[in-house]
Amino acid sequence: MEEWLPLYEAICKEFAFSKKADVASAKLLASIIGDRGKNSLDALRPGFPKQVLLCGGGENLADELSSIVYEGFVVAADGATTTLVESGFEVDMISTDLDGIVEDQIEQNGEGAVVFLHAHGDNQAAVRRYAESFTGPFVGTCQCPPPPGLVNFGGFTDGDRAACICAELGATEILLAGFDFLNPSPKAGRDMEVKRRKLAWAERIMEVLRQQGVKITPASELKR
Repeated sequence: MEEWLPLYEAICKEFAFSKKADVASAKLLASIIGDRGKNSLDALRPGFPKQVLLCGGGENLADELSSIVYEGFVVAADGATTTLVESGFEVDMISTDLDGIVEDQIEQNGEGAVVFLHAHGDNQAAVRRYAESFTGPFVGTCQCPPPPGLVNFGGFTDGDRAACICAELGATEILLAGFDFLNPSPKAGRDMEVKRRKLAWAERIMEVLRQQGVKITPASELKR
């Protein structure tokens, strides 16, 4: 938290985010899940893999997945879940703020994928709608100081937050697929310039992890 909060303050200032809204969303999620996340986190920590494949929602993800072989621990950043399933990959962990095809995430959670569900000021309606639908292993996260029942691992976007979670749990090497920090995927209603600025922060946070000793490299080395 000592490392993360200064970054969080800068992010809120740049994007004019409401810290009060973040707190309200975090408290909402905490009220729904109670202490449910503790058992899931306790079960995940022992033996967490040193290497993971982390998949983002870039338009190139399906093409990248078609050319690699990987049998280790697979992490999806939100909407990447759908592409991974369609590409025949088993998903072990999902970091989501409920911005993708949530039904696919709920299904994978029911099959054992650990979901880290993130509450922030803009997704309170989605938290109300979906949080109770996740019946498998589940951890609630937030970007503000966490209320009881939630955890703050650091991270801003689903992708870099997933990297922060993996690093905190013990991963020392993160292979990236489907990440393009310069060219965000087009999406209806999305301000592309704002998204580029968000991805710049994601890249900055990844660099902080590198400086802390986490090896973060493209998954291209896994090519067939």
